[in-house]
Amino acid sequence: MSTRTLAYWLALVDRLVERGFAGALDEHGITRMQWRILTALGDGPATADQLDAALADMPAYDDDATAAEQLGELVESGWVESADAYRLTERGRVAHGHILDAVAELRSRVLTDITPEEEAATVALLERMARNLGWDG
Repeated sequence: MSTRTLAYWLALVDRLVERGFAGALDEHGITRMQWRILTALGDGPATADQLDAALADMPAYDDDATAAEQLGELVESGWVESADAYRLTERGRVAHGHILDAVAELRSRVLTDITPEEEAATVALLERMARNLGWDG
């Protein structure tokens, strides 16, 4: 049995997943906030207020610029367009699909040799730990 603590393993897995996720985004030249915007718009067109609401529940990261700045870059790149609401362009849909594939591949690697039951139990356990520490999400 390992002598390393739960905190050690949580921090290590978090760093490794973040490194893989950042690599997938970097490979496609987008930031985490841009990924969040593309994902929100992948569900359908949204106004600026609807995007703000969709992004509000997501944790902030140090590399995040404001959503408005990141959205502007996506519009300039031709991945997002705006008329009455923001929506993915065909180019944006294709790019979003490629990034979804990269993220799915990372998720698959993370869960190699882990049963769906083990994954569900781990998620439930981590949620309970977060609630024990005051999270009320």
